[in-house]
Amino acid sequence: MHLAIGLGPIGGNIGAHLAELGRRVHGYDLNADRVREWSAETDSPAGDDLAAVDWPAVESVHVAVRTADQVSSAFGSLQHHAAQPLTVFVHTTLAPGDARRVLSSAPDSWRVFEAPVSGGPQGARQGTMTIFLAGPAPTDTEESLLADTSGRVFRMQSYGQPALVKLLNNALATYNLTATARMLNLAAELGVPAKDFFEVIGVSTGQSWMSDNLIDVQYDLLLKDVGLLRGEIPSLPTGDLDDDVEQAVLRARELLGTGPDPA
Repeated sequence: MHLAIGLGPIGGNIGAHLAELGRRVHGYDLNADRVREWSAETDSPAGDDLAAVDWPAVESVHVAVRTADQVSSAFGSLQHHAAQPLTVFVHTTLAPGDARRVLSSAPDSWRVFEAPVSGGPQGARQGTMTIFLAGPAPTDTEESLLADTSGRVFRMQSYGQPALVKLLNNALATYNLTATARMLNLAAELGVPAKDFFEVIGVSTGQSWMSDNLIDVQYDLLLKDVGLLRGEIPSLPTGDLDDDVEQAVLRARELLGTGPDPA
């Protein structure tokens, strides 16, 4: 059985995908609505009480919460409830320093993998996400689980490196998103309809994954990751992500007709 701790967009979808593959899954979350909806969707047990978990049957634990403190709290709860050694995948994106500190604090009997992901909720649901992985050499069983939950695995040498690689990539993504939004805003200011310019971007040299997904991308999570990276590298090497990023993105969406009418 596989235990999913945190039934949000990543953890909930990882658990749902495993259930769809026929694997036994137990969901855990403190949000009663999430627990109810996830359990109904997957036809799997879920709740907010780890004492109800069939611990002898647990093959792996997947932690997908938001903060380092929540990961530490999950580790403490696991130690309290589980008597046996555990295989734990931490999918939460941590600051590199927090990843090194928190994951190294796990009991020696555990097999702990730092495993932040890229690909969003859809990738987690379809088993196509990218995993940045550090930890012990995976066993055949763990390799099978990774194959079921990901499209590609990038293997790193030590804790903290997966977080750093993901944060650097997401900072680059944020530059692309910000530049696209600001150019759309500038086009509108210069009298070119933003929708027309957006069509040009989609078929020319200004095109990027971020321009293709500007309408739906979760920019708040990208900005969170930029903040985590700044904790490791106070001065980013290029671009300006300090001011009006959110406002530029929202203004661009309004100009494209996906929000309130622009003023």
